[in-house]
Amino acid sequence: MLVHVVLMRLQPGISESALDELARRLRNLAESMVGPDSCIVGANVTEEPLSQDFEFGFVLRFTGHAQLDAYHVIPAHLPVSLTIRDLARTILVFDIAA
Repeated sequence: MLVHVVLMRLQPGISESALDELARRLRNLAESMVGPDSCIVGANVTEEPLSQDFEFGFVLRFTGHAQLDAYHVIPAHLPVSLTIRDLARTILVFDIAA
C-alpha cells in the first residue's frame, strides 16, 4: 500500500464552502479511481504547536506506486490539482509505503 498525504496552508479568505467542494471532489475522484474509503479529507482539528499552520489536508490510500502514477495522469486529476493550487499558499506532499 502507498499512502499519499497532502497538506495545505490556505490562501487568506478561503471559504468553508470552497473547502467543502474540494473535499467532495477529492472523495469522488478517489472513489472512482481507488474505491470507497480510500480518501480522508478535512481541516486540522487541533491546535498542535508543530502543525506549522497547515490548515487542511487529505490522505489517499493506493495499492502501490502504479496506482498512484495512474491517478496523477487521469484527466479528472488536473482540475482538482489546479483547485488545490488556487486555494493553497503552500502545499506539502508526502508519500509513505505502508
